[in-house]
Amino acid sequence: MPTSFTQLVREELRQAFFDEEMLEKGKIWIFSEPNVRTKQFCCMCWQAPCCGCVVLEVWGAGGSGAQMCCCGGGLPGNAGAYARKCFCVTRGCSVTGCIGFSCGNSSALCFRGCSEPTMVCWFGNGTSGCICAQGGRGGASVCSTGTSLYCCFTFFGYCSTIINSNCGVVCNFGAGANGVTIANCCAQAYGGDVNCFGGFSCAGFYGCVPNCVCSQVYFVQGPAGYFSEGGALLQFGTENDNEFSNWSGQGHMQYIHALNSASRNPQQGIPTESKCWTGGRSCGCYEAQGCISWYPPGWPGMAPSPCAGVRDHATRGGPGAIRIKFIASQA
Repeated sequence: MPTSFTQLVREELRQAFFDEEMLEKGKIWIFSEPNVRTKQFCCMCWQAPCCGCVVLEVWGAGGSGAQMCCCGGGLPGNAGAYARKCFCVTRGCSVTGCIGFSCGNSSALCFRGCSEPTMVCWFGNGTSGCICAQGGRGGASVCSTGTSLYCCFTFFGYCSTIINSNCGVVCNFGAGANGVTIANCCAQAYGGDVNCFGGFSCAGFYGCVPNCVCSQVYFVQGPAGYFSEGGALLQFGTENDNEFSNWSGQGHMQYIHALNSASRNPQQGIPTESKCWTGGRSCGCYEAQGCISWYPPGWPGMAPSPCAGVRDHATRGGPGAIRIKFIASQA
């Protein structure tokens, strides 16, 4: 028997993880598309095995960070939207959909675009409808060798909060550059009983020169329905040229550990990734790091952190996803 308060807490947590009464009812199907280069299985079809209830959840793909090949930096992408719908089905009713693909064009400078939506429809025996969760807007990057990144982004119309004349927090929201308009800043969801927009990520530029990466802090907004009903906001900094990553490519390890901190069941360690020429360290100068979907469905990609003469491809957003929970009717 537990003899201390600490042991009581540990025993309670253990029972919460392993008690069968805590498990979800029914059966769950997950569909996603974490492929690197091409869409192989982006469409799905599910049929109800008998009469029952379906809880359908969809996430749009997360926005990807954008490459920068000179001095400068950028903003993280925005999360994909989330929608949930509950409906009754009979045997043979179908649920079909297409899973959103995040932008994998890692060589695109400054802005990769907006990631794809996840769309699902269901039909059969008088039951029909559709839901859609848009993909997140990608992060933007700028090249600057003298002007502070805060000043560059505010010049392009991004929403910001000033600290002093050269420093402040900039969010991936606003008019922007490269044809990005305010209408598609945040991913929207439609058709569900619950429809949650993706929100927007931010970066704090607390140094007064563009290459002071050690003074930058990232605020990455995750999608709703992941960790909690409203999602999660991760805040983390970067470390310059350490044992985990070269200057180019930094921030990725900190992002992964921030994701672990948000979970009650953390599982990810330092990821295996594109290695730097000086050893087993992350290096954003390789295109592969900007092509691989490192993060969970709907989560956005990291911003780049290039150094003089060395590019950084940032990271790709997580793919879209479809989750079906089916609870059969009582016989």
